[in-house]
Amino acid sequence: MSAEDAAAAPALAGDLSGIVGRHLIYAYENGWKFDLYVRNSQTVAFRCLMGPMFGRWSTAQPAKMIQLSGDMYKIAWVEPTGAVTVLIVWLRERRVHTTICYPKWMLDFPESTLGHYEDAIPQIIADRDQGPTYPQTLVASTGRITYLETRGPDDDTVIDCPPAKLPLDYANRTN
Repeated sequence: MSAEDAAAAPALAGDLSGIVGRHLIYAYENGWKFDLYVRNSQTVAFRCLMGPMFGRWSTAQPAKMIQLSGDMYKIAWVEPTGAVTVLIVWLRERRVHTTICYPKWMLDFPESTLGHYEDAIPQIIADRDQGPTYPQTLVASTGRITYLETRGPDDDTVIDCPPAKLPLDYANRTN
């Protein structure tokens, strides 16, 4: 099979019913915390709750996802910034592993990315295109899911405000 044939072939996503509609908060070993909601089989919403990227959030990030095995899923997306995120989620074990590739400009000048992505797309694209995009920084982190709930698909109330407007103890919720 050629590369063109492989790119055109439909992906076998598996059964995504175990991840779609899930809302989770996870904490990395380095102290960063994120909020993720799997809106549907093609879209996620996220917020950076703690860490140097605090304030970044998206309510409609296109994503690709597949079931790796049982309750293990891979979710990947490319942000308008040029950052690439690949997230592995083990629901039963309540673990995550993430690999993120940040373009240089984003780490040097993150200001335009520290808000609601969908409201800042023109500025983010202008900053991204100004660069530099290289060298890129690859970050791999392992973390634990501290909060997990089922909300159902496409619930606009799950991630609906910036991290700074959340209750003070929001990032520390557990269940």
